[in-house]
Amino acid sequence: MTNKTHTLEVYDLDDYVGPNPIRLNGQFIVRGPEGSQYFILNTTEPVQFEDLQINCLAIRPHYDGDPIANAIDSVCTVGIALPNNGTVFMEGEVYGFNDFVFWKVGKINPPHS
Repeated sequence: MTNKTHTLEVYDLDDYVGPNPIRLNGQFIVRGPEGSQYFILNTTEPVQFEDLQINCLAIRPHYDGDPIANAIDSVCTVGIALPNNGTVFMEGEVYGFNDFVFWKVGKINPPHS
């Protein structure tokens, strides 16, 4: 991943009043529970949600069977997760259910240089 900028549109805004879309820099892929893959992105500026300051999001394709490449290289509906309890994602590591908190569903757009 080359730190290219993506935009992420958050679908459900009931309890979220931050920027939409959110600008993010792609980082790397990590493995999650049950062999899933998550694309880790850093926010270009901190995003506030309730009492949390969000600097990092983990996304994966929302629809079963869609490869992680869809979330990286094309327009894709994604599940959006936050790191749980201060989890810091590191490239090449494997994470469990307790490392992610499902947050929202949204649409990721391809990177812009």
